Amino acid sequence: MQKNGCAEFSENESCFVTRKFIDTLKQKALHNPSKKYRYCLHQNPESTLHEMVIVTTKQDMKYPDKHMDTTESNIILEGKLLVVFFRENGEIQNTFVLEPDNTFYYRCERNQYHMTIPLTDVAVYVEIKEGPFNENSNVYPAWAPDKDDIDRMKAFNEKVKEYAMKELAKEEIDVVPGESRNNNAF
Repeated sequence: MQKNGCAEFSENESCFVTRKFIDTLKQKALHNPSKKYRYCLHQNPESTLHEMVIVTTKQDMKYPDKHMDTTESNIILEGKLLVVFFRENGEIQNTFVLEPDNTFYYRCERNQYHMTIPLTDVAVYVEIKEGPFNENSNVYPAWAPDKDDIDRMKAFNEKVKEYAMKELAKEEIDVVPGESRNNNAF
């Protein structure tokens, strides 16, 4: 397997993901300085379809972004993730919890600011997007702190999480696909 710090690429076109394999990935995430790990089922960054099993932890610093050239889909396998969609100006547009027993899948359109925040110690999900990988297709918002300022990023993550969870607590109805859960300013 080709390795890259917190990621590895499969050397085989056919891949199988077992619970035992996920346990191995979770251990790699917990022992990685970034507190995350990604197993790419595709063979290299130039592949036209990227399918990844991602392990994230509460210590993994999340950052909002949008993709100009690709949609993104996520399927939760274990744990819970808070998913937040933002408007261009940084207002929270929609938020929900991704969890295996309820909302377990979402698709994010191109040009949509979004981020995920783990709500459990460990969360495991599958991310699917079009390739090839292009670092320049990720756009980071001016309204979020600098990614290298860890203290401000932690505070930003906590503020987004706190606000989104308060909004979710106000809601007691299921979201209709494509409908915004809330339209409040962040």
